[in-house]
Amino acid sequence: MSIKQKVARKAAKTTAKHTAHGAASKLKRNPVRATTLLGLGAVVGVFAGWLIGRSGGDPEPVAG
Repeated sequence: MSIKQKVARKAAKTTAKHTAHGAASKLKRNPVRATTLLGLGAVVGVFAGWLIGRSGGDPEPVAG
């Protein structure tokens, strides 16, 4: 495994932990609002994944 792959995996893991911690914190503070926003985000994410899947290819790379 290359260093680039190791760094990418570590970044993904850290991002996932940070997201989970933030979501749990928001649910404690304002459960109704947080649940609504998280649910909306999940629906949008599923829809975006479905669209990409139906396109039959990879999403276009981000220029930068």
